[in-house]
Amino acid sequence: MQSFSGLIESIIVFIQNILNTYIFYPSGNNWIADTILYHLIVVIVITTIFSLIFNKLIIVFVKGRLKKINYNIGQKLLEKKVLIPISWAMPIIIFEAGLGIYSPDDGIIARLTKSLLILVFILSLTRLISAISESVKDNKVFSGTPIQSYVQLIKLIIYLFGLIIIICTLSNTSPWTIISGLGALTAVILLVFKDTILGLVASIQVFGSDTIREGDWVTIPSLDIDGDCIEVGLHTVTVRSWDKALITFPSAKLLEHPFKNWRGMEESGGRRIKRSINIDQGTIKFIEPELKERLEKIKLLSNHFLKKEKEIEDANSLLGKEKVNHRRLTNIGVFRAYIIEYLRTNDNINNNLTMMVRQLTPTSIGLPLEVYAFTSSVEWTEYESVQSDIFDHLLATISVFDLKLTQAPSGNDIKSLGININKNSKNINEKLSRAD
Repeated sequence: MQSFSGLIESIIVFIQNILNTYIFYPSGNNWIADTILYHLIVVIVITTIFSLIFNKLIIVFVKGRLKKINYNIGQKLLEKKVLIPISWAMPIIIFEAGLGIYSPDDGIIARLTKSLLILVFILSLTRLISAISESVKDNKVFSGTPIQSYVQLIKLIIYLFGLIIIICTLSNTSPWTIISGLGALTAVILLVFKDTILGLVASIQVFGSDTIREGDWVTIPSLDIDGDCIEVGLHTVTVRSWDKALITFPSAKLLEHPFKNWRGMEESGGRRIKRSINIDQGTIKFIEPELKERLEKIKLLSNHFLKKEKEIEDANSLLGKEKVNHRRLTNIGVFRAYIIEYLRTNDNINNNLTMMVRQLTPTSIGLPLEVYAFTSSVEWTEYESVQSDIFDHLLATISVFDLKLTQAPSGNDIKSLGININKNSKNINEKLSRAD
């Protein structure tokens, strides 16, 4: 540093000698060469020239080399503008070195320039850390790791220590003097950094136990949040909802509110279908020969009839001759067997996970028949398409089993009922008038 300062001073002296020899001495303005303003103007001109050379040549050259780097770290360094604070450092160094005897080591100008250089170093370092975190975020090794929260914590520590060093440099005091005084301000510090401390605790507890990662689909009903977690920070968590809106909330909320993480569903390779249809209980009946003959033609039920008939025959042989005690096939039981076979032969259903069709508690709107299965895809649109196709088919084929669906009457149903009542009343009146 001393050699660099000496070089700058030598250049300034050389320029001053040229100006004095060819401009000021011949014109009789010798007094100008001894003024501080004259020296300051020369220093500013030299600083400007060297800064332009550094920024237009060296910085531009480095940016060009970074763009040619195959790895994305070069692009991230440019995006985070890491080189900009470095370009600020050159004029500060040259200006302070050029002042020479006018800027003693313990003077206010020297302390101010040192503080500015520390600030430049802090900005460059924090931007470098941000660029590195952005470049490794897409790496599979760090997939799901809350890098952002740790980076924010490191940057916060750097800013705090940097601020202490800058204050100590300006006041010409030891850093330990300020650090020792922070103990008396513990309560104030805890109050000011309350959210930061809570966020750090939440990060350690939630992310340390691996209950949430970046990229997970999370649902927090109490906060009306449903979407993909895209960023986990020290203070906040950002979730992108399904309408592409960004929702940001404090990290500490993850400790206060229960949330559902759908990562297990995505890793299992299947997404659950759990939907029921309501059957009209008045249409449930035993299988008659005519209906049985029609249903036996369905390929998916051929094995079911063979298996069930043998099972029922063996069971009835133990129950005596009273037919009231005998087991018989029902149309809803055969329909359940048909749904199971239909799901098993469907390539879009995961046969390695739970699959069943069950009856729920009968209600005033019918007997709920629930389909419980898992699709082979966890992608949302594919899941909805598969689920809709299955129930489209079931709703269209239910009449084959002499079953009917139930639903609350709509406006058209009530309107049709009124029209039929009016027609019937007219017919009755006409018949009565003819009888008279």
